[in-house]
Amino acid sequence: MTRWVILRTSGGQTLPLMRSLREAGFDVWSPAKPIRRVINAKTPTGTRLIDTEVPILPTFVFASEADLPNLGDIVEDMTSGRGCLHPAFSIFRYGGRIPIIGDAEVKGLREEEARTIAVLQAIRDAESYAEAEAIRIAAMQSEAARRRATKELERQQRAAIKEAEATQRAILRSQRITFEPGTVVEVAEMDAMVGVAGVVEASDGVHAWVRFGSCSWKIEGWRVSPSDSDTSAALGLAA
Repeated sequence: MTRWVILRTSGGQTLPLMRSLREAGFDVWSPAKPIRRVINAKTPTGTRLIDTEVPILPTFVFASEADLPNLGDIVEDMTSGRGCLHPAFSIFRYGGRIPIIGDAEVKGLREEEARTIAVLQAIRDAESYAEAEAIRIAAMQSEAARRRATKELERQQRAAIKEAEATQRAILRSQRITFEPGTVVEVAEMDAMVGVAGVVEASDGVHAWVRFGSCSWKIEGWRVSPSDSDTSAALGLAA
């Protein structure tokens, strides 16, 4: 199974970058769909129809994790002004690290690419304009139905996750949790308190009163857990 990193480039260079890196021996991929486009030409009508490809996900190119060191060297050459034979690109980072994408995470893009190729081929093979138009309309209707089904499935999954979280919280809230005054604690699922140690002033089994600085907060007991910080450090933070 291939693991991927993400390369970013300009929208118009998405497929040229993929082709250039592929010709250089890199394992890269960007989902594309074939289209027919009318261009100006020296014909009786002044135009002609051509087959071409457009990216499904402009600016994104997936590259094998195994090629990351060599791709990093190319980016370094570009940024240092040493020049490059490929269209300009960068290696995507998030939160200071390079995300690694599994095959399962790009499965939907591969399926969409395969569907669009199959539909265009069926249209090309049609024996009449009416048949080709019927195939095109059926494909549009099928795609719309697929997207609706996908959205409904995602909605159900989100609802199931929320229900599971609510059930878990209900179980936690039903448990009585007490702390000795002076216990150093941390608070879960409160963004403002992430990584901050506080000191318990009192607790009644359902709630804990925790001091942060000059303020005392009443917090649900299930959110509070002992901290690895020592008491002096916590008191220093709370001072």
